[in-house]
Amino acid sequence: MLRVLVVFAFAMVINMASTEEHDEEAEELKDLLVVSIQNIVSLNDLVTQLTNKIVQVMLSVAEHKTEIEVLKKSHSEAITELRNKIENVETEQSSTLTALADDVRAVTEHFTSTDAAIEEDKEDLSLISREVTIVSAEDRVRDQRCAKVCAGTTGRKTTNWVNYSSTAIYTDVDMSGCGFVSVPTITTSLDGTSRHWDSTGSSNIYSSTATSFRIFIKTASADVRGRANEYSYNIEWIAVGFTC
Repeated sequence: MLRVLVVFAFAMVINMASTEEHDEEAEELKDLLVVSIQNIVSLNDLVTQLTNKIVQVMLSVAEHKTEIEVLKKSHSEAITELRNKIENVETEQSSTLTALADDVRAVTEHFTSTDAAIEEDKEDLSLISREVTIVSAEDRVRDQRCAKVCAGTTGRKTTNWVNYSSTAIYTDVDMSGCGFVSVPTITTSLDGTSRHWDSTGSSNIYSSTATSFRIFIKTASADVRGRANEYSYNIEWIAVGFTC
């Protein structure tokens, strides 16, 4: 609208300039027109600057919107990931608690069965204490509930006879399986298939401990070891002692 007015004023100046009486008015209008044109140019520059600023602001707003959307997406993904981690931790904790509960249950059952076994052992010890009584021992008399009778043999085909002299042999008897804690009272005899009635030493115990002892056998035969192997000589024994 302002440009139209300027053009219109410019046309009037030209018409007025055609007569001399209007020269003075034409000069004034011309000056006014120049000022208006200058103002229009300044206004255009101002509008251009303002438009550029508006464009920059709009671009900045668009960039910020984009950044906000990126941040929202990033935060949303982070929150989702955090929720998943929390769910995984809860699941693992639940599994761990379940496993611990199972372990506690197993331990409880184990202790229950152990208690039952202990009660059975107590009953067995009670029976032993009524059936076996030891009135004297190598070192001291212990709790009668720990008294035990244990027996064995060196074996007709497995006895390890060792030459002691031309007419004597010996063997070491292992009784570690009895579980004695002190030297027990030991009774022995010589078993065989023939000709062991004239031997001596079968009841004489040497080097006795809680786990073993030694027996010497003497005969009139010059080859006593060969005789012992031929007639399956072996030591049969019974031991009574304390296991605790």
